[in-house]
Amino acid sequence: METYNKKKLGNIVFLPVALFFGILGFGSPVFFTTVSESALEDAGEGTKMMEEEVVRQLRQNNLGPAEMLLPLTKIDRRTEFAEVIEKKKLDHPELSISGGGSIFDLLTFNDYFGGLDKYNLSRGRFEAFFVYNRAATRGDLWDRLGKDSSNDNVLAVLNAIPKEGRPGNFWSRLLSEPMISAFPGVKVANLVDFPFFPNRKVVLSVGLRSPNDLDGSLSEAEVRDACLADARKALLDYKSGAEWFAVKKVQDDARVSKVDGNQDFPALQFKEFSQRTGMLKMGQTDDGGYEVIVGGVVNSRGKLENHGRWLPYPILIPMMVGTALSLEKEYYNSDTAFEIGRLSQKMLQGDFESKERIRTFFWAAHQLARKMNLIQMAELTQNCPTLQSIFDLSALVRMRNRPLSEAFGKIKAAERELGFLPMQEREDARAKLRRLIEEKKVIQNDFEKELQVIYAATLLSSDPSGIYQFVKNYPVYKKDGDLAAAVSALDDIGLAMSYGKGSLKHLLDQGKPIHEDGPFLSSIGTLFPVIGGGLLTYLAHTQVDLSLILKMVLLCAFFYFFIIFIGGILPKPSYKRAQGNLFLRWVVQLSGASLLVLLSILALEPTLLQSPRGQVSVAGFDFALANLLAYANEESMADQNLTEVTAIIAGVFLFIQVVIFMICLSRVSEVKQEDGSAKLRLSLLDNEDNLFDLGLYVGLGGTVLSLILLLVLDVKQDALIGAYTSTLFGILFVAALKIFIVRPFRNDLLKQMDE
Repeated sequence: METYNKKKLGNIVFLPVALFFGILGFGSPVFFTTVSESALEDAGEGTKMMEEEVVRQLRQNNLGPAEMLLPLTKIDRRTEFAEVIEKKKLDHPELSISGGGSIFDLLTFNDYFGGLDKYNLSRGRFEAFFVYNRAATRGDLWDRLGKDSSNDNVLAVLNAIPKEGRPGNFWSRLLSEPMISAFPGVKVANLVDFPFFPNRKVVLSVGLRSPNDLDGSLSEAEVRDACLADARKALLDYKSGAEWFAVKKVQDDARVSKVDGNQDFPALQFKEFSQRTGMLKMGQTDDGGYEVIVGGVVNSRGKLENHGRWLPYPILIPMMVGTALSLEKEYYNSDTAFEIGRLSQKMLQGDFESKERIRTFFWAAHQLARKMNLIQMAELTQNCPTLQSIFDLSALVRMRNRPLSEAFGKIKAAERELGFLPMQEREDARAKLRRLIEEKKVIQNDFEKELQVIYAATLLSSDPSGIYQFVKNYPVYKKDGDLAAAVSALDDIGLAMSYGKGSLKHLLDQGKPIHEDGPFLSSIGTLFPVIGGGLLTYLAHTQVDLSLILKMVLLCAFFYFFIIFIGGILPKPSYKRAQGNLFLRWVVQLSGASLLVLLSILALEPTLLQSPRGQVSVAGFDFALANLLAYANEESMADQNLTEVTAIIAGVFLFIQVVIFMICLSRVSEVKQEDGSAKLRLSLLDNEDNLFDLGLYVGLGGTVLSLILLLVLDVKQDALIGAYTSTLFGILFVAALKIFIVRPFRNDLLKQMDE
């Protein structure tokens, strides 16, 4: 008895050892689906802070960028920076409009641009686009750049400017031409003198129903579908006999004329062409009939090209002229500037992909030019390493501006509606309009804050594509939660920036949300640095994979020593006279510790058990328990991909069955070690039959729990896979135990009894 008490006393030493490993394991700032804030703080230590970036901008006289960054600086420095900005504005009022810049930037602004026109100046519209527009309408900048610039990229953009109307201004003239639309069949039009469409043809097919062909019982939709079918069939069955036309550019208009039909027809794949072409025109004709025209632009190889829409001509010209100036002033990264010039040149040579890419660029640049002043935009584009990064940055700004655009749309609709209402109903309408205006102010304020975060993150990281991908791929676990996810993503970026450039880079590299520590981890965090957690914190952002492995090892060590401690201090059961195999006992303890590690990680990161946006669970269907098995056999279920969540759920049930299996093996080993007769050992083995069936009980329990989550709590995602795997693993492990372990041992005992 004294020896047993000493052994129990000796086991107490395992408690502090377990606690040591537990604090290191739980406190390790690394996670599978999130990023620890303490790891971010450590990653940002010694790197550029937001305050340093503001100082850099102020030293370069860039007041616009400094103003954009100001709300993100620390409060104790914010007042100091604001006073410096205000003083510079008082000394040089034009800085409020241009946003700052060097003496050469100011000379450019005043000389080339002539500042802003009085209308936009009086309304406080200082965005870069209005500056570009002023320069383009004066005409001075365009001419001077063309005469004085020796930059090939600048000259390429200037040469690409459409001087006589918007690119593609032949469509309305072509589709309204009576020679085209008055007769059904296939038509081909050569495009002549359109610099954006060199060596291109327009292939059209007209489906037409005359007034005599129309049945009064048919709806317009049915007539339209019949005409559309006729137009597509004409293309599909085409052999010869198309009508030929020429569309020639005449200043800012186009002239359509019929030409000789002896022309080389494009090498079209008519079946594919008839399916891919969209409707260009549909509606009633002047004589009461109905027509549908399908078709598109094809190149010299007969390939259909889906040409996108350009900016409106009054906007396109200022953007192209402003882009030329930005290239001249090196407001773009050198690689980006080279690509803009190359695309402009290749566009005029007839390269369709280059035309579409440069067209998209001007849309993206316009999006940015309407949101910030000249120098703000210049600093931003200088930190965009590639043309794609400008596209991504514009897409992110457009994404966050959408709620504000919708708010403006609601206000305009309410104002229009107000003018048509009776006098007695206008008071309620005015109240609604005032409410919409107040909501718009809140949304606008939120957008300005988000724009500041996007702007600052771009300047600090020079990785706008990484920022866009982080926001775009931020996990969403709730229905219709995309808006909240985008807000949370920008909040995480703002928090990371507060710790420095290194912190932001680590967050973007990981692409994961910031972990929110609960009370348990917060309490652990106070002890973690004391016992040497600094190395683990460093590894958490320098060697993430290694850090995750170390965390699991430390947690496993914690549970292993804790199990030994609990087993040592508990009183020994009176019925246990023998101990099982030492190796099996060690495996039981280790597998039990590993299972607890898995459950602990799932408790710390419950999002591991949730399928984020874009993942489809194999169990994500609506069905009742009655037809569960029937539905499971449908092909739609077999076609779904196994997600990480379903794999984790299956792994948990598998691990549970492994632990139960090892416990049963250990108990069989204890029975083998008994000193009694074969009859006694056989009786002891029979007595453990319920233990040996524990895998089935747990398997059925897991199935019931999964079906409750599926049907009662309406947690459909991944619940069905849990129901299947829980029962399946229970059956397999219990069968393996009883057939391959218990049955041979029982046979051996029966033989011993017979002998």
